[in-house]
Amino acid sequence: MNFLNTLLKKSMKSIGYIAILGVFNSLLNGGLLIFINSAVSGKKIPFLSAYDWQIYVVLTLSALICARTFQRYMIKITNNILFDFELEVLNKLRYANYQDFQELGNEKIYTAINDTRTLAHAPEVFMNAFNAMIVIICCFGYLFWISPMGAAFILLVMAALLVFYIVRNNSIEKDLNRQRDLQNVYYRYLDDLLNGFKELKMSLRRSRNIFEDFIISNRKKGRDIAISTSSRYMDNELTGSYSWYIVLGVIMFLLPRLFNADTGISTAFLVSILYLIGPIAILITLIPTYTAVKIAIGRLNVFDHLVESIEQDTPKNTLESSREPFNSIRMEGVSYRYYNERDEPFLLEKIDLTIRKGEVVFVTGGNGSGKSTFGYLLAGLYKPYDGTIYMNEKPVSDQDYPHYSNMISAVFTSGHLFNENYDQFDLTTSNKKLQDLIRTMDLTGIIKPKADQATIFGRNFSKGQQKRLALVYALLEDKEVIVLDEWAAEQDPSFRGFFYKELLPRLKREGKTIIAITHDDEYYNCATRVIKFNFGKIVADVTKENSLLNA
Repeated sequence: MNFLNTLLKKSMKSIGYIAILGVFNSLLNGGLLIFINSAVSGKKIPFLSAYDWQIYVVLTLSALICARTFQRYMIKITNNILFDFELEVLNKLRYANYQDFQELGNEKIYTAINDTRTLAHAPEVFMNAFNAMIVIICCFGYLFWISPMGAAFILLVMAALLVFYIVRNNSIEKDLNRQRDLQNVYYRYLDDLLNGFKELKMSLRRSRNIFEDFIISNRKKGRDIAISTSSRYMDNELTGSYSWYIVLGVIMFLLPRLFNADTGISTAFLVSILYLIGPIAILITLIPTYTAVKIAIGRLNVFDHLVESIEQDTPKNTLESSREPFNSIRMEGVSYRYYNERDEPFLLEKIDLTIRKGEVVFVTGGNGSGKSTFGYLLAGLYKPYDGTIYMNEKPVSDQDYPHYSNMISAVFTSGHLFNENYDQFDLTTSNKKLQDLIRTMDLTGIIKPKADQATIFGRNFSKGQQKRLALVYALLEDKEVIVLDEWAAEQDPSFRGFFYKELLPRLKREGKTIIAITHDDEYYNCATRVIKFNFGKIVADVTKENSLLNA
């Protein structure tokens, strides 16, 4: 999506109506100026002198009503555009694949949402500037009517001052980009501070370094750029403000001498210029707004490019329409490559295997061996760099991945418990399956369902209890395939043994197919199959004939 084109399309739907309102309102304001100048100079307007005050009241009330209607309409347009843009960003994020999400990072997502707010207010600013331009044209039309040479001279002086302001303002744009980049990095440091608070408390060196070498350094640079930018903006604003005194001085002292302007003409010029202060100030605000919108559009287009959205319209005869029971997942020549945090390449070499219904597969290997990457591929979070995944012998296409993943439950080692019941589970006391799972997971007294329970049970539990609750939710999904990423790692020894020796056999009897990534080699005899990874390739794939699950 090109955000500039989208903004123009959304604005064009209403541009005619608001343009008419704006022109009418500006003409009314121009009429008020003429009446004010006529009253000040003592020159009556022909044919209207008998109804001066009545016309003035009508013009004032009409301008008020027109301005109120225009502003209310702009408020509606601004908030509708903000609503559409924000949902567009989140919707693209929703359909993005997991690789793109990891590449983006939370800070870029927050920045993109803030940029949509900048973009949403652009139509209001530009339309106000459009109205201001019409008022300026009307005023200068009036000044050219009463003194063409004087008006041309004042226009030249004001244009020179405006060019000076714009040139100085353009030099600030690079600093604004640098400031936004520093803000992105700052959000990343904040994420480390907030989500890694326990780890920071465990190391004085780590805590000191993140604060002094990263956060303080980032904020100092941001502060210095902000001071420099704000000071330069302040200089420009002061220049703009005091430029009016230059213009007024030219009218009072040079206009009468250069163009023999009498007191009436000078007064009309003074009143007109004072009247123009507001509209020209609005027009000048267009400059920083244009800069901000330009930056926002650039960043949103980069965001749009990074998020490789999948098509929402899934072809017929795909996994979405397939309701047949699970039989197998097959990987044919599946490989995957990526660069780790140290920018080192990692390759998961070609995988050819089949996982069949009812298997309990343990995936093992050392850190960095590729087992977690294999789990992400199996769950549909990663798409193969090469090769094909088959579900029930049907190839999984790019459009199929949401539906493929939807057929699998997963509890990841760094999983997340949501704040709301997005799955719409029945969490009331009437749900017998829930009650049984709470007892099975030894959460009785910790998880206390209510008769009218609608929200989730909270998240203030130990890591092991969080994983048990996550498995409760996964089993409530009642899917046939479950992927568990080092689920037993945070469990106490007693419950870990219960998980391998009692819970897994029970799930197998219930028809579940389980793929568990684990380091617990003392329980390998609890699997029907063990797959071992090392340096990105499968080095062993053993069916356990003497598995306790085959007893």
